[in-house]
Amino acid sequence: MTRTRRADPAPVFPAPPFPDDARMFFCIGAQKAGTTWLHDYLSASDQVHFSPNKELHYFDVRAGRADLALELRLDLLRKQVERLVVEGGRMRAPQLRRLRETVDLLSIYTGPEKGRGRHTPYLRYLLKGRKAQPVVGDITPAYAVLDAAHFADMASIGQAKFIFLLRDPIARMWSQIRMAVRVEQGEDLAPDVMARLCAERAQLLIDSGRLRGLERADYLRTMSELESAVPAGRILYVFYEELFSGDGPRRICDFLGIPALPAESARRVNEGVSVPLPEPVRAAFRAAFAPQYDGLRARFGTRLPARWEV
Repeated sequence: MTRTRRADPAPVFPAPPFPDDARMFFCIGAQKAGTTWLHDYLSASDQVHFSPNKELHYFDVRAGRADLALELRLDLLRKQVERLVVEGGRMRAPQLRRLRETVDLLSIYTGPEKGRGRHTPYLRYLLKGRKAQPVVGDITPAYAVLDAAHFADMASIGQAKFIFLLRDPIARMWSQIRMAVRVEQGEDLAPDVMARLCAERAQLLIDSGRLRGLERADYLRTMSELESAVPAGRILYVFYEELFSGDGPRRICDFLGIPALPAESARRVNEGVSVPLPEPVRAAFRAAFAPQYDGLRARFGTRLPARWEV
């Protein structure tokens, strides 16, 4: 099929220093699209290296698109400093260790704006502890909001490949809402209360009119920007539903050039509490996401999972 492309080509960036015996990959997607599963799955391989933090939020913060993520890290740093209780001239070692880890993480943002060394602090943190694994990964779903220029910059690192996880927009949105309610209200809600709170939260989102414009739910925009900056052979689209009942795990391993992992490694994580989706909410979601369904059906045809609300 014809690839959707931007009119303007992405800029070319000088390649930052990267180990000659390794290749980079990024995984992008939307919340509740399977990125935690992918991290856990690939962490079981001795061929893949990850940093201590699953979501580095480096390129989105650098692009000015993740102020909240950065503020949360700065707030964590402030709280950790407050907990450095001095007793008899001594500081508590565990708090000091956690403070050092947070400072190390924040150091990734100290690189210059331009030049081959622009990502050196990020790469230093990312590669710390690597033991010659041939694949190095950064799984940060929020990178999906970036544009072609940022994807081109990312692609300059270690001939980077990109995995984009796609999930049925309605199912993903409803899962995200359930998770948000669970985080805010706790795990012990009665089923009827959970259902009511989820429906109320969904209705607020519907009434706001923001559904159609949610960037992390706009798969078509992300695909267009990504394909404008990265060669087709370095992009893999995987459907969430393929991770558990299809050949998604094997395709991912083949794409990364590593041996396939045992099938039992492909398990669901953070699946969430099951709450029936009210029909009025389903109808509103379907109307808002209709352009996504139409565009993805035209792009992928019968490869779209049967469970999608097309």
